[in-house]
Amino acid sequence: MIRPIPNRILYPVLGFVLLTGGCGPQGPPDRALGTPPPPPVRPSDGLLRRETLQRLVDFQVDRDGGALIGLLADPDAVVRARAAFALASVQDPAAGPPLSGLLTDPEAPVRRDAAFALGQLSDARYGGVLLGALRKEADPDVRRRIFEAVGKVGDELVLERLVELDLPPGESALRNLAVSRMGVRGVVLPSAVRHLVEELRNPDPRARENAGYFFGRSTATGQWATFAPRVRAALDSLPPDDPLAMHLLLGLASLGDPQDTPRFLWWLRMSPDWRIRTNAARGMGPRTADPRVRKGLMDALGDPSTHVAYSAASALTSVSRLPPGEGNDLKSWVESHWEDWRRAGPILALLGRQGQGEFILDWLDRWGEEDVIPRTRGLGALAFVPGAEAFDVLVEAAGSESSRIRGTALGGLARRWRVERNDSTTHARYFQVFSRGLQTRDPASTYVAAPALADSVFLALGSLDLLRETYGDMSLPGDLDGMVAILEALGETGAPEAEAFLRQEMEHPNHSIRETAAHALAGLRGEEIDPPPGRVSPAEKTIDWESLGHLGSGPRLILQTEKGEVTLVLDTEGAPLTVQTIAGFAMEGKYDGVPFHRVVPNFVVQGGDFTRKDGYGGPGFEIRSEFTEIPYRRGVLGMASSGKDTEGSQFFITHSMQPHLDGAYTAFGWVEDGMDVVDLLYEEDLIVSARVEPGSA
Repeated sequence: MIRPIPNRILYPVLGFVLLTGGCGPQGPPDRALGTPPPPPVRPSDGLLRRETLQRLVDFQVDRDGGALIGLLADPDAVVRARAAFALASVQDPAAGPPLSGLLTDPEAPVRRDAAFALGQLSDARYGGVLLGALRKEADPDVRRRIFEAVGKVGDELVLERLVELDLPPGESALRNLAVSRMGVRGVVLPSAVRHLVEELRNPDPRARENAGYFFGRSTATGQWATFAPRVRAALDSLPPDDPLAMHLLLGLASLGDPQDTPRFLWWLRMSPDWRIRTNAARGMGPRTADPRVRKGLMDALGDPSTHVAYSAASALTSVSRLPPGEGNDLKSWVESHWEDWRRAGPILALLGRQGQGEFILDWLDRWGEEDVIPRTRGLGALAFVPGAEAFDVLVEAAGSESSRIRGTALGGLARRWRVERNDSTTHARYFQVFSRGLQTRDPASTYVAAPALADSVFLALGSLDLLRETYGDMSLPGDLDGMVAILEALGETGAPEAEAFLRQEMEHPNHSIRETAAHALAGLRGEEIDPPPGRVSPAEKTIDWESLGHLGSGPRLILQTEKGEVTLVLDTEGAPLTVQTIAGFAMEGKYDGVPFHRVVPNFVVQGGDFTRKDGYGGPGFEIRSEFTEIPYRRGVLGMASSGKDTEGSQFFITHSMQPHLDGAYTAFGWVEDGMDVVDLLYEEDLIVSARVEPGSA
């Protein structure tokens, strides 16, 4: 194991590297990061044994806010707490005042769940109420939830008071995350930024990382740019495995200052944490005009972590023009690693931009028809290759029976269209291809074809009627992604004729459809439009309490993957419907042989699409969102969704902290063993088998 370099000697070493502009010798080997401790979880309240609480959760699934609000006054504190917790998922605006009243409840669990639920309402009116409760609260668990809620709903006045608040020892991490949450939401003050900069030196590593989260996630760099020298100094003082570096590297990348280039090169080579190297590579994308950067990224193609190599290759795609020698080096690399399509894919896209169509076509010819995923990488690269041959290959692929091949080809043609739009001789053929893609009603094709057909050139050829007719042939839940894509496209057409259609869909019983239609209409009219509340659709799936009782509290979901075994603990009491659903799929064998179809380095690995295996599939029904008190730290298990109450069978596991997901996506478990296996999972790696071991009764 590589020992961290002490801070007192790292800074001079890094300073020498920065002055010389070099990367130094080959850095330390990749280090396994291990499985983190379990995240904080809502304590058990005996849900699986108490029918009273089970009926209450049934109200939650039914989205019966009125019944739950009434139970906030129940004489049983366990019922009051569970009702407040349930309202965090229902998010009924009428619950705000009674939940505020529970912040002074004599029982700490009630206060805790009331604070959590208030944070879920996204209503700034409750920020001051929560901060006032924090001043009086003594229970550590309740205080933790209040900090979280303040971060979600606090305004500038609350932020100012929060920064000035005298806190007991050990709560810096909680305050820092709340301040960072507000900053990411756009609630920023100079005093708050100054506070976070100072906290980058806090001896508590979690306090440091929570402060750094703001710099890595905030899009408003102008609000902290004057503090950049201190952010650099904090980064330079860190040992090479400190997770804080992940956030500070992304923050400095957003500033775009050339003086930081040697820093990115150093961290890319020297950190033993693949997540830090990934962020260093990602941050160098806009710097590829510098030959040192291109050299560092090319070297990183051989990184022991495919996550890092893929990120380096993706950063290289921003190169506008490669010197001939470097282009030949990349072609040689692909020739030597042609089967490694994960790393080669972005490089092919770069070579496509350099006009290397013949090389890409030769690479494609090495794969058979059954090699769908590698072929998508080559087809995607052809999007950048000028000339009729590449165009014809993409058009042919756009008629493929494979949804992935078809969707990729259509995406490539959409890119080419933006370049060739002024050539009127191409209009009819592009219209034909995009129309055919739309009419498949396949979500992967619709997602690309619908926005392309919103172009005014195609409106003259009848695309508006085609979009509306195709939408009318779709139905929920299977076509939700396609319906959303068409509604968004209608908003982009600029056609007044689309307004009536969008207004009609604003009355749709599905929440996601209503919201999308309102957003599209707002874009069409150039004004803010809020969707009507609408009625709540009946739940498609409810809880079978007897079956859930057999699963018990804390059952284990054990995934045997191609890279090894991963054991996950499921939070039955926090997300009973979700656990019942996912455990049921696993016990039925539906996850066996299913790939992780989406892997975003240093974000998530996502799988569970057993119907299509490409991320567009679902089980044929949707379940309710269950927002729990599990924070999205490294190794947390969450549900993928297209919006509230649209969960199905897909799940994800986080590589690192992702607080912006808290309370927005159902968190229903965590990795107990095998997180190093999760770190090795890449796109298309398979779940060989999945099984469930019941927990305690």
